[in-house]
Amino acid sequence: MSVPAPEWYTKRMHGADTPHISIGIPTRDGGVLLKRLLQAVFAQESRWRYEVYALDSGSTDGTLRLLEKFPVRVVPVAQDTFNWGRLRERLFEEARAPVVVNLSQDAVPARTDWLDNLVAPLLDREVQVVCGGSVPDPERAFPQFAWECNGYYYFTREMQRFAERYGRGLSFANTAVRRSAWEKLHIGEQATGEDFGYQTRLHAAGAKIVFTEDAPVLHHHNYTLRGVYRRCRNEGLALREMGVPYGLGDCLADLALWKKNVQFLREIRHGRLRNAAEWAYPFLRPLAVYHGSRFARKMVWY
Repeated sequence: MSVPAPEWYTKRMHGADTPHISIGIPTRDGGVLLKRLLQAVFAQESRWRYEVYALDSGSTDGTLRLLEKFPVRVVPVAQDTFNWGRLRERLFEEARAPVVVNLSQDAVPARTDWLDNLVAPLLDREVQVVCGGSVPDPERAFPQFAWECNGYYYFTREMQRFAERYGRGLSFANTAVRRSAWEKLHIGEQATGEDFGYQTRLHAAGAKIVFTEDAPVLHHHNYTLRGVYRRCRNEGLALREMGVPYGLGDCLADLALWKKNVQFLREIRHGRLRNAAEWAYPFLRPLAVYHGSRFARKMVWY
């Protein structure tokens, strides 16, 4: 027996083919992980109708040919004017449903009930946004970055200040948002860190965010030395623009942070540091965040 859709799902319905949920995926050279993601998305055992569309920023690796093999609507996005905030605005504009799911191209739904579990908290009228969790991907071709695995990736002070002010950080890698919440609080122009930026707007408006562990995606990273430096630099820039700066005193204090340095010795002892990025990270992150916060003017690709 089918379960009737609640009012907030039906108020925008205009016909039997109108989706309840829109799943938007930014893509750019997605490769093998994107294929796994699409297979997992279309394997969902969901009570809701959903559409899937990709916002592609100039893929050249066969991503567009892959997308053609699935019932995915492709929306081209200009690469030369790329901006994460602008991209998210476009993602919401393209949605036809009252609930919009943001999913990163390398975040593979871990279960066939991922979608229903992700949107379930939105049945509470007070909830505006739901953020799902992530777990390491056992099938990924590379291991998880050591400093993500041990929980010390965000050890620097600007992230502690952000968490004290706004709570656990929102991630658009795996998030469901009421379209009405976006209509009231637009994301706007933001070069990077647009998920944290949107969280500050939600917080100011008193909007309720739920973090659920029942809708995980398989998602982890590894980095080159250049890549992790650029990512941390971008994060410093983004947090500064949100009113959470990172000064020289913060940088020096984090370089000397004893808990992080003890963890560094543990990683060495157990042989868990496998490349230059992992060896350098406890000292590279404070320097990169300071560079971004103090000197950067625009995002760089990493």
